[in-house]
Amino acid sequence: MDQVKIGAFIARLRREKNWTQEELGERVGVTNKTVSRWENGNYMPGVEMLTLLGREFGVSLNELVEGRRLEGEDFREAAEQNLAAALEGPRERLRRWLERYGVFAAVTFVLCVMLATVVVMGLQYEREHPRDVSPAGTFMYRPGWPDNLNTKGVLYLSFYYGKYYIFTASGEYLEWGSYTQNGDAVRVGEGETARWLIIKGRQIRDEDPRNGELITYEYLKDVPIFIGIPPDRIL
Repeated sequence: MDQVKIGAFIARLRREKNWTQEELGERVGVTNKTVSRWENGNYMPGVEMLTLLGREFGVSLNELVEGRRLEGEDFREAAEQNLAAALEGPRERLRRWLERYGVFAAVTFVLCVMLATVVVMGLQYEREHPRDVSPAGTFMYRPGWPDNLNTKGVLYLSFYYGKYYIFTASGEYLEWGSYTQNGDAVRVGEGETARWLIIKGRQIRDEDPRNGELITYEYLKDVPIFIGIPPDRIL
């Protein structure tokens, strides 16, 4: 279907009726801007609207689709062509598209769609399942976070070249020793005092060395922090 030709035909039929675009719009239930878009070939009316326009103008649906008045043999030929186009299956339309644009364009389009889908799905997965961060660096526990903004009760957990350090904001070291990592778990300490810390996203779960309560350290930065640590405790 030639959208521009159909639009010009609608404009011609409207002028034959001496209707304004606004008057035609009122008859078929659309605005004058929509009628203008039809007539300029910028927008194609749907089948139901074409049928309604045909009733208003006294022409057939085939004539509107053809964009001209039809008589006798022309009418029959146009009707057969329009019926064939309506019955054309998706495979035939794909074949015509490939003939027009080529296989390379089709393959490129499919690959772009697949790539965009993978990227979007990856970003969504990252948001829903944040990666476990490496234990290298510093984590911080602040009681009542984010409502509590002072340093009272704050603990830092730093990892540095196979060693870990737990200390307060005032620089008091409560625990230190060696650590090893196995997947999303970190083993700290040695012998009977060793325990496992669990990494989940940007957090580490551990026991508070002051009272044994389960606490959560939040990831702070990817470098270790030391406050007044004696040199013999750093590698």
